[in-house]
Amino acid sequence: MTAGPETRAPKARNAAASREALLVAAQALFGQRGFEATTLREIGERAGVDPALVARYFGSKADLYVAAVVAEGQGEAPPPDLEGLAEVAAVLLARTDAQGLGPVTQALVRADTAEEVRQAARSHLMRRTVEPVAAELGRQGVGRPRLAAEVAVAALMGVNLGRALGWFDELAAVPRDELLALLGQLVRPGPDPAP
Repeated sequence: MTAGPETRAPKARNAAASREALLVAAQALFGQRGFEATTLREIGERAGVDPALVARYFGSKADLYVAAVVAEGQGEAPPPDLEGLAEVAAVLLARTDAQGLGPVTQALVRADTAEEVRQAARSHLMRRTVEPVAAELGRQGVGRPRLAAEVAVAALMGVNLGRALGWFDELAAVPRDELLALLGQLVRPGPDPAP
């Protein structure tokens, strides 16, 4: 019996490994060349995977950029899923106290951020902070929970910026636990806003 051409079993795709390889390659290339000068093809080649997988695992080049800079700031630990305003506030303040303003906040406030990156950072902020807070407020029966969540997160972001940049002496110096208790008193749902 003559053997036909050797057929290979399809290579099993390891989604987690492919995603991680793309993230590591993106961190290296974005770090060397910046956002604009780096292509998805180069990232895929460096990662050893099809660059089309960026869309599957991250969404877009800008989303991959935000994921890469966030992962770099997080070290080896993946960011936890957050639930509710108290947890969002605690994590955001702790991270800023430890590392300074993060890449997502910087992408949102810096004037020189590419619009594509700013939109990806905005989506990340909504997904990680506003949506969990809105879900918590919805469970509590607060009317217009999305609006209430956006107001709460905007207030928290302002406090975080003021603390990190030293705009206000007492705000910068107050222990985090005391600040979290104060935020809990100030940013709580009140009567339903008028439609």
